[in-house]
Amino acid sequence: MRRLGVTLVLLLSSLVVAPSARAAAPVPSYLSLPSSVRQLVTVTSDRWSSTRATMSAWERDDAGWHRVHGPVTVRLGWNGWVAAGKRRQNTGTTPAGKFTMPYAFGNRADPGARLRYRQVDGDDMWPYEPRDPATYNIYQPHRASTSHWRSDYRERLASYGDEYAHAVVLGFNLPSGVRWSASRRQYVATHRADTRRGGGIFLHVQRTRHTAGCVAAPLSDIRWTVRWLDPAKRPRIVMGPTAWVKGRF
Repeated sequence: MRRLGVTLVLLLSSLVVAPSARAAAPVPSYLSLPSSVRQLVTVTSDRWSSTRATMSAWERDDAGWHRVHGPVTVRLGWNGWVAAGKRRQNTGTTPAGKFTMPYAFGNRADPGARLRYRQVDGDDMWPYEPRDPATYNIYQPHRASTSHWRSDYRERLASYGDEYAHAVVLGFNLPSGVRWSASRRQYVATHRADTRRGGGIFLHVQRTRHTAGCVAAPLSDIRWTVRWLDPAKRPRIVMGPTAWVKGRF
């Protein structure tokens, strides 16, 4: 009887330390990110076809990554995920990948953002018009007479109401070398975005069951995120199916 008891104790001990019995590590432990990146948002789901996902916010210190907000259920495009490099405009897909979060905007006043924040006025536009590649996927303060934007290829930001109460711009297909053109009275890009891939991919407030490709979360969670993001901590967002994210990053 004593020998049986000892055997059971040893067996239970081996189960406690066996790797298969340990809880799975949180997603950030699988990611390879520069040490300068100290804030991270993850948006992950089980399948490429998912239209819902789970969002969490993480901070890194000397001990590693720690969840500081979430998990929160969020909405994706009506056609689920697609790898960012394969995304095409008007497909209702959310780009999977790793992106910057350079600035924020909103129809409501700045909630205390450390990111650059612009409160929207009635003239502000976001175009993604393939016929006008110089202005493609660039926040514009108005629609100039020189623009060629069709109504289905631009967003009048104020018209989105609380959906854009606060929004964070995601660095998907953003152009570079953006400057003000006095002749066009618009911002134009030296290095243009890819006009096949679409634009206007934001982290914004959920108002419908699906998005056209953005990530949408409850207002309180978006407001918290806008306040929390700190450009000094080089925030990034990693999003896509969980298995793909773990294997890729």
